[in-house]
Amino acid sequence: MFPLLDRTRAVLTKHPSPEDVASVVNGTAAGALVTAVNAAICALDSLRWDQDGFITYWLVCVFALCFSLSRMSKRAAGRKVTRVSRRAARRLILTSLMLAAPWAVLPIHVLGLHEDAEPTVVIFVCTGMLAGGSFMLHRAFVASLAFQATILASVILSFHLGGWEQAWPVTVYSIVYGAFLAYFSFNAGQTARQRDESVAALSLAVENLRTARDENYLLANIDDTTGLLNRKAFNAHLAEAVARQRATGQGFTLFLMDLDRFKNINDLFGHGVGDELLAEIARRLRANLPAGDVIARLGGDEFAVILAEVAEAAKIRPIADRLLAAFDQPAHLAGRRVHPEASIGAVLCPEDGTDPVELLLKADLALNRAKETGRGQCLQFDEQLRQRVIASDRIEAGLREALEGHQLFVQYQPKVALTDGRLLGAEALVRWRTPEGVDVAPDSFLAIAAERGMLPNLSRQIAETVAENMVGWRNAGLNPGKIALNIHPDDIKSPELLLETIGMFEAAGITGRDLLIEITEGCFVGRGTDMAISLLDSLADRGYELSLDDFGTGHASLGDLKKVPVAELKIDRSFIAGLSFRREDRAIVAAISEIARGMGIRSVAEGVEDEAQRTTLLDLGVDAGQGFLWASPMNAGDFARFLAQEARQTG
Repeated sequence: MFPLLDRTRAVLTKHPSPEDVASVVNGTAAGALVTAVNAAICALDSLRWDQDGFITYWLVCVFALCFSLSRMSKRAAGRKVTRVSRRAARRLILTSLMLAAPWAVLPIHVLGLHEDAEPTVVIFVCTGMLAGGSFMLHRAFVASLAFQATILASVILSFHLGGWEQAWPVTVYSIVYGAFLAYFSFNAGQTARQRDESVAALSLAVENLRTARDENYLLANIDDTTGLLNRKAFNAHLAEAVARQRATGQGFTLFLMDLDRFKNINDLFGHGVGDELLAEIARRLRANLPAGDVIARLGGDEFAVILAEVAEAAKIRPIADRLLAAFDQPAHLAGRRVHPEASIGAVLCPEDGTDPVELLLKADLALNRAKETGRGQCLQFDEQLRQRVIASDRIEAGLREALEGHQLFVQYQPKVALTDGRLLGAEALVRWRTPEGVDVAPDSFLAIAAERGMLPNLSRQIAETVAENMVGWRNAGLNPGKIALNIHPDDIKSPELLLETIGMFEAAGITGRDLLIEITEGCFVGRGTDMAISLLDSLADRGYELSLDDFGTGHASLGDLKKVPVAELKIDRSFIAGLSFRREDRAIVAAISEIARGMGIRSVAEGVEDEAQRTTLLDLGVDAGQGFLWASPMNAGDFARFLAQEARQTG
């Protein structure tokens, strides 16, 4: 007996599942419609009685209830139910009682309070509502029982109130009929839930198979950091694109790109931030390229794209500019603001080749050239590029030999005051002459040295040469003023080496009284970190003045100038050359001079070649100058003689 009670209690307290509630919600609209139709039938039948007032009020209430329940079910149908609370279960029971209420009131009023009424239609409609409600609520057993019990109890009560002679037969029938409906509801609900479980199990099995298939595909073809194709899958797509081009003649473009200075981000912020940046770049690529283009991460910070619809060189530039602009936007990763930059190498198929390996090789050559010539740009492969690459390789080989043989040398160009010609110091300029006697431009070999990892050795050799020369001049009793040592932007990437170089100068007795650090805006613009500015601040704190070279020719803003403790602004020679005949150059020089004077720092003009330029610069408020007007760059020995002559003239 007790097990039966326990089972009954378990059935009556069973919580409806989200699927049970969804079934009731989906069936509510149909139930409301059936309710309204049955109510209309009762209303038509009531025309035979004297019940117009009650039926009218009752019909309005039924229609209002049906409309309200339909609206509620429509709103609820769009929601995904994941959990049914006890409150929601109680509301479901309450709703079933509301739906049953009109059919509980009707028999009591018609049969219990009016003996002259005809019960046939009322009993017929109430019986139909019982069956319909049980069908609609079969997934919510307790709500179904509440609905059935409300109507059956009212029918039984109405017959007894009205003194009908059929009262007890109706009572027995109602109990039997109610038990049948309850049994039906329970079994129908159990069957529906078993079906749901079977469907869920089958769906889970299918989903597991699909997941296993997808995981195998991902492991074989997808890069897990970015979600893009990996190198293996991309090579397959590239081979397909080449085969399609051979078959149909439809060309395409291949982009090969990588992030500039990505190693810095890994070193400074960790590989976690680096991986986040790679994922962000992947998102930006997807957002800025059509869905039909193939995008892949080949490894490290290298990405590749097949532009399926781009087969003309004229269409490459707009797409590349859009991608570069997207890359240039700052990324907020792990609470840090990172400025990603990228370079792109482009090739066209079939113009530049019809072999996948050849296309990748040429795209790589174009990419390397883009990085060597300034980064943050797109270059398309051509034969001139191949020749330039060959020439760069020759320069690299020669520069390595020059570094091993200490063939690089330094020249010094004096810096003088414009007012009285007094020597203020000199700029140390690195020079390289090949064994064949060919002078290689510093801009050319310094860029190659930076790109190919030779810059630390080169910078160290130059610094040692400058330190040796300065010590020699001091021992000879000569005063060269402050010697400006040029710092390449890539030297800032290795602050330990730079500080070690400064330590080498100080060990030789050379401090900020003797040495000036000359930088360009590349040392502190677009690096995505405050590290460079912190390093420059530390040098200024140690007494070293900073000179900003080529001011006005790049991307440095006045805001950047405010961040860096600059003591000297150098006006680029391109503004000085047109000083006497170009109003624009004169205005620019005047503005730079005014900025320097307002900030309390020196202004120095480069490339001063005649007295007219010196006079104009003096009138514009420029403090100092360098150029052929006073002396061309000279080696250490010639500069020592220049210093001796200056000392004699001063004496």
